[in-house]
Amino acid sequence: MKNNYTTFFNLAAISLIILACFSVNLPTAFMSISSALFFIFFLISGDYKLKLERIYQNPGAVIAIVFLIAYGIGLTYTSAPHQEAFNSFLKYDKLLFIPILVGLLTSDKHRKYCINAFLICSLIVLIISYLKWLGIYPHTDIGQGFSVYKGRIAGSIIMSFSTYIMMTRAKNTNGSYRLFWICASLLAIGNVLFLVNGRTGQVTLAALLIWFSYEHFGLKAIKYWIAIVLLGLTFHHFNPHYPNSRLTGISAELASENKNTGAQTAAGLRLEFYQNTLTLIKKHPLLGGGTGSLENEYFSLVENSKVIAKTIPNPHNQYLLTTQELGIVGLIILIAFWLTHWWQSYKLTSTEYGSALRGLIITISVGSIFNSLLLDASEGKFYCLMAGVFLSAFKQNKMTRN
Repeated sequence: MKNNYTTFFNLAAISLIILACFSVNLPTAFMSISSALFFIFFLISGDYKLKLERIYQNPGAVIAIVFLIAYGIGLTYTSAPHQEAFNSFLKYDKLLFIPILVGLLTSDKHRKYCINAFLICSLIVLIISYLKWLGIYPHTDIGQGFSVYKGRIAGSIIMSFSTYIMMTRAKNTNGSYRLFWICASLLAIGNVLFLVNGRTGQVTLAALLIWFSYEHFGLKAIKYWIAIVLLGLTFHHFNPHYPNSRLTGISAELASENKNTGAQTAAGLRLEFYQNTLTLIKKHPLLGGGTGSLENEYFSLVENSKVIAKTIPNPHNQYLLTTQELGIVGLIILIAFWLTHWWQSYKLTSTEYGSALRGLIITISVGSIFNSLLLDASEGKFYCLMAGVFLSAFKQNKMTRN
């Protein structure tokens, strides 16, 4: 009876994990509901000793727990109001996805279901985006490009990672499957560069393309990328209005910012956020101002200044946010978090999982330069969910597989 009980709730939890992977590209509520349910099923599924052993043996799961504990400790000395600080702490509870998935996912079959569910939804979103561009699917222009269920930031970031997975499949398959994934990859690249036009996604896509070239073709591929970049910069210098991209318009935004036009641009605001957050970091460099302290301290810093944005929920940079809240200690944990996952990517049961995990780390670590991605609901859940899927294939986990 006990074994039937455990089996039923384990399978239910795994089914909800697969559903959560499918919902990564859907409105955030879908992933929130499915992830909340698999968390509940995990708690009541039993077989706790075996699951805790799996988690304990997995460094990537352990460092995720350490990271969350650090934010918990940050609650004890934060300058933010208690409720505000606790709400900020809860935004990082998604870190628990990693140990939960490590404890639950023991079968390659289920991992493949998770990855395929994610890819299927990405392909659906890709098709709808192009149908919007063609005028076949209803579309309302709200300044987010031809995005579907996510805004241009989250949508382009997730699609850039989807592109990387598609290219990997094109490299590792043959015949009609290879042709399919090549076409899908090209459409996904076009989506990120021109249809959705989120600058963070464009940068992460560029980083992923370069890494993909290096990982599969070696250093000789880098020289071609250098040549492409130089040609692109030269072309843009003589044709500054083409291509018409928000990414290529950053220099113009910053130039207009310096002319004191009275209206701040997105790029100018980000620089302002970075500078002021660095000032806050200097006040308490070792342990930071505590969990959720940024908004409160930022307002105190700029209250009597001429800046337009008096309060901000985050500085649009995960490295600065973590350092401001948890100090240099927190920054070290953040870097160790990604480095541990990177090290493990070479010790998974499948090279496909390892390659995908490295692509995922590049996506989020590069994107976190321009946005607080682990804090953000969509992007943070996306990383922790997919990382948990890949890390569950860690070779040193010698527990009996289902």
